[in-house]
Amino acid sequence: YERIAPMFGGIQEELAALGDLRGKVSGRLRINAAENPAYCLIYPKVRSFLAQFPEVDVEILISNSWSDIVAQGFDFGVRSLGDVAQDMVAVPISGERAMCVVAAPDYLTRHGQPETPSELVQHRCIVPAFNAFNRLDDWEFFQNGQIHRVRVPASLTFNSTALIKTAALDGLGLTWLPHYAVADELASGAPVEIFSNARAVYPPMALYYPPNRHKTQAAEALIEWLKAEAV
Repeated sequence: YERIAPMFGGIQEELAALGDLRGKVSGRLRINAAENPAYCLIYPKVRSFLAQFPEVDVEILISNSWSDIVAQGFDFGVRSLGDVAQDMVAVPISGERAMCVVAAPDYLTRHGQPETPSELVQHRCIVPAFNAFNRLDDWEFFQNGQIHRVRVPASLTFNSTALIKTAALDGLGLTWLPHYAVADELASGAPVEIFSNARAVYPPMALYYPPNRHKTQAAEALIEWLKAEAV
């Protein structure tokens, strides 16, 4: 398998290159991404991309853990710009990412609203998890020119943003997510943001790929589409 698998990868690349000779943007693109960017950044743009390039097939596989995109045969990965390996080509597809604490009004009515981030230790918190061994219970805040970390109690833990948002909207606790992941809900007034003046801000999300991989017309088109749509 170790000897033959790279050969099949090369065959797939050459078949994709032959497809370019048709003069049409076509072929299959495989993308590995964590759930948040897959739902909020990649899918909305892929939807409009496919309307423009209907002969391209797109495969998006969600993984909140690190993946070796080369070994697993992906054309692209999506991760924070600051986490992309230096030997990869990285293309920002979003602006800087602000984190925010949100809670349902019902939860705040029953439990009160924390006045400072340090008071979160007295509240029920819904914690995102990357995998079974890595959960995001150190929440960061930017105050007085410095980053402050608060280790929150993991009253509920999910590795799904959809479940995290559902639980927060149901009043089961407070949670800490990228603003872009809860922007629609905040606009509707369903949850309330707390500590908006102390948001921690992280580098943009990036589409990344190995520099030595042949890029088909479809791959080039997707890169340019995501760059053009970046906010």
